[in-house]
Amino acid sequence: MDPLTEPQDERSQPGWSLGAAGGEASEQRRGGRAETRRPGDSPIAAEDGEEPLEEKLRGLAFRKQTSYRKAISRSGLQHLAPVQSSITALTNGPAKELRATVDWTENAVNGDHLWLETNCSGDLCYLGEETCMVKIASAPRRKCAACKIVVHTACIEQLDKINFRCKPTFREGSSRCLRDNVLRHHWVHRRRQEGKCRQCGKSFQQKFFHSKEIIAISCSWCKQAFHNKVTCFMLHQIEEPCSLGAHAGVIVPPSWIIKVRKPQVHTRPSFKNSTRRKKRTSFKRRTSKKGTDESKWRPFILKPLPSPLMKPVLVFVNPKSGGNQGTKLLQMFMWILNPRQVFDLSQGGPREALELYRKVPNLRILACGGDGTVGWILSALDDLQLNPQPPVAVLPLGTGNDLARTLNWGGGYTDEPVSKILCHVEDGTVVQLDRWNLQVEWSPAQPEEDDFALPLNVFNNYFSLGFDAHVTLEFHESREANPEKFNSRFRNKMFYAGAAFSDFLQRSSRDLSKHVRVVCDGTDLTAKIQELKFQCIVFLNIPRYCAGTMPWGNTGDHRDFEPQRHDDGYIEVIGFTMASLAALQVGGHGERLHQCREVTLTTYKTIPVQVDGEPCRLAPSTLRISLRNQANMVQKSKRRTSVPLLNDPHVVPERLRLRVNRISLQEYESLQFDKERLRDICE
Repeated sequence: MDPLTEPQDERSQPGWSLGAAGGEASEQRRGGRAETRRPGDSPIAAEDGEEPLEEKLRGLAFRKQTSYRKAISRSGLQHLAPVQSSITALTNGPAKELRATVDWTENAVNGDHLWLETNCSGDLCYLGEETCMVKIASAPRRKCAACKIVVHTACIEQLDKINFRCKPTFREGSSRCLRDNVLRHHWVHRRRQEGKCRQCGKSFQQKFFHSKEIIAISCSWCKQAFHNKVTCFMLHQIEEPCSLGAHAGVIVPPSWIIKVRKPQVHTRPSFKNSTRRKKRTSFKRRTSKKGTDESKWRPFILKPLPSPLMKPVLVFVNPKSGGNQGTKLLQMFMWILNPRQVFDLSQGGPREALELYRKVPNLRILACGGDGTVGWILSALDDLQLNPQPPVAVLPLGTGNDLARTLNWGGGYTDEPVSKILCHVEDGTVVQLDRWNLQVEWSPAQPEEDDFALPLNVFNNYFSLGFDAHVTLEFHESREANPEKFNSRFRNKMFYAGAAFSDFLQRSSRDLSKHVRVVCDGTDLTAKIQELKFQCIVFLNIPRYCAGTMPWGNTGDHRDFEPQRHDDGYIEVIGFTMASLAALQVGGHGERLHQCREVTLTTYKTIPVQVDGEPCRLAPSTLRISLRNQANMVQKSKRRTSVPLLNDPHVVPERLRLRVNRISLQEYESLQFDKERLRDICE
């Protein structure tokens, strides 16, 4: 919670207000309800048939209760109190850096906004008309991704002066802050608000010609909203704890994330310390401890509080996937979750975040990107050897996304509400995914070169060689040469179709069967491959391939093969001719060759291959495919279309949170017809 308003004259401004820069907090003598207002805003218009707020409060006596500093100390927000030195530095020193990403350094300040450029014409400056320093409508503005306030770029310094800060994302390592684990609301004024008032249940209706009025007060954490009037927003709600709202089970509370000070090295001990008797340790132990402290120190640590009802979600977003979808998702997740549990993969990868959150119980990971993004995160989990390994959910961006289709997450992001996605991640089923090693032994006549090295040595979806890899390689090389021509999904699909048709006419992979040797679990398949003249060979781990097709198909009554699974420890080997490749798009399948645990592939010339969609040219070599491990994944639960039976063993109970208040029987009998007094007693 931050102070909401600027200093106001108590004699001229009725009602209750919490000043932010030298103002005062005053309350009504006769009630416990409150209203917050900003200078420069016109009075709140009363609803139809209701007396205006100023008329209600006119003539009432007010008393000075406490200063804003005491109000902050009473509410436990000492860490957000303004510091005079910081204001002086802001005024006289250089301008403060505007950050769009979370600061993980030792210089991080709790309550810093995450400023993003915006051009929304309907959003007014948060400071109001009188305090706003810019009178030009077209002046540049910034929007905070965490609390969604909009201010002019020139007015950002005024926010610091009135001490309006963003919602806190961590706590300081001082003893006073460590004792206070209570998270309070972060109230923000809104001139536009969707939904209904938490108190009266009425919608927030913005009246014509009154767009500059503050109509609502909402919390940036739990998203509760109230009308900005004394009958809805009550005084006790200023300091009450926040429940984090509907997504409390997946949000990482700020009390878990602690900023620690860098350990200081004392070169000259004081006389008092030198006279004390110390336990003697060996030189080796002293030097190793010193080196460990300096190398392993991090500005932030996590101290989670385990709870069986919590499944914190760590979100990784690849902004390069899916055009501009990744950037928009990054902002939406920062609004709903703690910004310190949302990470941009273009800013350094997933390893540091996974190291920080490795001890969080019941942790789940949401990978927003393509199949390559998922493989990147799974490889980082392998390197860290987390036990137990957190399950990974997939929010598909871009094209392809065969792994996401297999796990019921769909083939792409279709503007589904982020709130709904988080519910699916929390309630999804944990399944296993086989992961396979690729070990290359180069031919003695062909030295190892970077131009012919595999892009990945582990695959999760498939490994293929021949026609499909050649088309993917052409697309990849063309996109690397002219990235501006591949900025839409439709253009990418058109290029794929054109490249495939060109290769079909040129028959570039017609002799593939003559230059490979395939051995599966000791069974040589080379003769069959040469007999059927396959132009593409796929080693498939998941049912989906090539943007949603199912090349293995339904085995049905075929006794030689088992139904395909992504957790059985077997890999499927499939051969394709040009006819069977074309039939894939209309429900066809390839020639089933084998289900095996190990594959030895020998190539006798340079052949295009692809590993999970990453193409390259493979020089003559011997390649061995073997099972690496199994990764935990989150499978999206399918929605039931019919009413489940009472004896259905697959019915998953839903969790419902209810608030329970306890009162005595005498209080209930005497006050059962007075709802307001009953509510006050329960508080």
